[in-house]
This record gives sequence, C-alpha cells and structure tokens, in this order.
Amino acid sequence: MIKKRTRLLACIAWLVSARLAAPGQNPLSTKGPSPLSDAAQMFVTSDGADWHLKGSGMVCCPCKVPCPCRSNGKASYGHCEATLYLRIRQGNYGPVNLDNLNIVNISGDCAMSYSHVAALYFDRAANHAQQIAFLKLMSSMVPGQSAAFPYVRTVDIDTHVTDDHLYQVYIPGVLQMIVDRNWGGSEPPMHLFAASDYFSNTLQYAQNLRYAVHDSGAKLDFDYSRRQANYRDIDLDAQQYRSKSMLIQYQDGAGSFNEDQQRLIRQLNLPLPDFAAIQKLVHSTP
Repeated sequence: MIKKRTRLLACIAWLVSARLAAPGQNPLSTKGPSPLSDAAQMFVTSDGADWHLKGSGMVCCPCKVPCPCRSNGKASYGHCEATLYLRIRQGNYGPVNLDNLNIVNISGDCAMSYSHVAALYFDRAANHAQQIAFLKLMSSMVPGQSAAFPYVRTVDIDTHVTDDHLYQVYIPGVLQMIVDRNWGGSEPPMHLFAASDYFSNTLQYAQNLRYAVHDSGAKLDFDYSRRQANYRDIDLDAQQYRSKSMLIQYQDGAGSFNEDQQRLIRQLNLPLPDFAAIQKLVHSTP
C-alpha cells in the first residue's frame, strides 16, 4: 500500500510539474515574490476559486506508442520526460482572465528512480496575475491543494499551428517540438479515446517529428524525437476535480485501467483505446 501511494504521488508530480509542499512551507500568495523573475522556485496553494479552461494541448515523451502511462501503466523505459504545450483560448481563475495564455510544462515521470526534474515556462505575454492564477489552478488539481514548482521561467514561446494539425513550438535555446496530428495525411487517422491526463479524459495520438530539450538551469538535456506524442481538446473546470470526474484522480500504476477508472469510463461513455490498431498504424507510418 505504501509503495502504491508513493507511485501515485510521483505520477502527480510528473503530470503537473509540481511536488506537494513540505510541512511548514509558506505557500505563495499574490502578494509574494513575482514569478516573472528568471528561474524562480514557487510554492503555491489554491484558494479554492472556481476556474474554467478551453483550449488544446500537445504532449511529447520518450515512451512507446501507445504510451502505457495513459492507461494506468508504467513508462516504457522506466522514465518519461514529458513536455506539455498548453494553449488556452478562453479561461479564467476566479476573476483573473486567462485568455490566450501559452504555457510549456517539462517534467519527469512516475517511474523515475532519480530525482524529480521539472520546469514550467510562461510566455512573456502572461502578466503577473495570470501566472499566479495558473499556478494556483494547477495546485488545485493535486491532493492537499498545495504544490511546489521547482523551476519557473518566463520566456519567448514561439508557436505556429497549421490547419489545427501541425504544431511547431519553440523556446529559443530550450525547446524544439514539432507534432503532426494528421501523421502526414489530410486528417487525423486516430480518434480520441479514454486516457489519464490532468487536462482531459481523452487523448489522440499524434506523430512526434521533433522533440528536444536543453536547459542547463533545470538540468534538462535530451532528444526524444520520433517517439510518442498525443493531443487533447480541453474544456475543463474546477467542478470536474471536485466531483472526482477525472481519470487521473484514480491513477495507481496498476498496469491497466483500474476498477474506479473503468467505472468512470462507463459513466462518461468514453471510447476505449484499441491498442492493436494504434500499434499497427504507427508501424505502417513512414
């Protein structure tokens, strides 16, 4: 039971780039240090505000396709340095408007045996209030409502999205990410299916064309191009977490969707992934 709980907390740290704050640490408030300073460490507690996000997100990682982490399994190679590009078209956290916010979240994973690595990057267009609000929003997703963000930077995030399928995301000197939802075709060959994720209960596999990260300050240096990528539509609010309607809230690393997750999949009428069909498509793609 102790080992299972430890894996669950590590998974939470991976997917939100946050670790639960240690006892005695003071969470950051809007009156605290500005997150606009370079490479800041942030301790944040949610204040329980209502929030809502609409947008999309793209993730790359070194796992195989399909990624076992998404169906309550363990990383393919014992590690899964995952990067999320999040594009919020419309959103708010309490009174704070989060429209047109762009964020990159680079993190470790639930199966790592070495120390957790994580970096959260805000685009320069995000103001102080928006950054604080988003950190509080992420903190509201984890047990205890408090989280530590070990490495927060404000950078230029250069993004090009072509016809809603080809994503090109760059942080000069840090990140290169190119992902194609269409796998070189005219439309996405894969459908959305049930998956564990903090921003959606469904994902769609995409083609990882380029995925490389280099940030010495965060001790990140890897190139996992041509590995795994996935896409999610986002229409999410605080109530979904309060009612425990997210698959990720039941993640325990058992190897496949557990009983609680299967119950939620049935309740929400979510399509299950066809792993054989996914693997066949991946192997047939040049």
